[in-house]
Amino acid sequence: MYSTVQGLGGPTTIRDRDRYLLAFVLLLAALSGASAYLKNRELSAKPPRAVILDALNKTSGPGFTVGCASLLQSHGYAVDIHKGADVTVEAVKGLRGYRIIVLRVHSGVFEGGAWLFTGEEYSGSEHVVEQLSGEAHMSRNPNDPRLMFAVGSGFVRHYLGGLDGCLVVLMGCDGLAVDDLASALCGAGASAVVGWGGAVALDETDEAVLFVLGEVLEGTSLGAAVDDVNTLGGYGSPLLVYPEAGRAWRVGG
Repeated sequence: MYSTVQGLGGPTTIRDRDRYLLAFVLLLAALSGASAYLKNRELSAKPPRAVILDALNKTSGPGFTVGCASLLQSHGYAVDIHKGADVTVEAVKGLRGYRIIVLRVHSGVFEGGAWLFTGEEYSGSEHVVEQLSGEAHMSRNPNDPRLMFAVGSGFVRHYLGGLDGCLVVLMGCDGLAVDDLASALCGAGASAVVGWGGAVALDETDEAVLFVLGEVLEGTSLGAAVDDVNTLGGYGSPLLVYPEAGRAWRVGG
């Protein structure tokens, strides 16, 4: 025997009420599942993203960035571009959500670590916290009289995250002469970092990086593409991959 509840439509058993409640819960679950499915479908439909930070475009012209963006776009990537003075300390902080990150900036080793030169001119009154903590530094390229901000591995560890298995390409000199910067980038989520073990000319790094990107976008593993560059290019410094496991990186991996 079941007790009854007098409703507007007449007596209703407790069992009936439980059935209504169960049906309502199942309906909510179905709606929630449908919403999640549609959201995942929307996310999967979005193209992969790449970004090019080209602090050197004014000295060398737009050729590399135009060619690199065109190559990436032809393989379905949405490409963001920051050029010249727009390659700021804050722009570096915003590097997340990309599958491929190309850093066409000067770099060098000092104070025992590798540093990336931005396109932002140095000021003692800017980025004071980062300077006091040793995460940002003044720098100067021998061919440029201006002082510029540079950021190092401490900056990456503090401000970057969510790199989500991406490939980072360090186009400047000595990007992998020491591995602290690459290690910090991988700690922020990158799966592989490509960079030079020593000095390199701008036209050489442009040529080599376009070759490597062209190969990996066609499905070649990163390690095989870098090996091809080192075998065929004849550059003064080797192009390296960090970490060793990063050699297996592929665009669809």
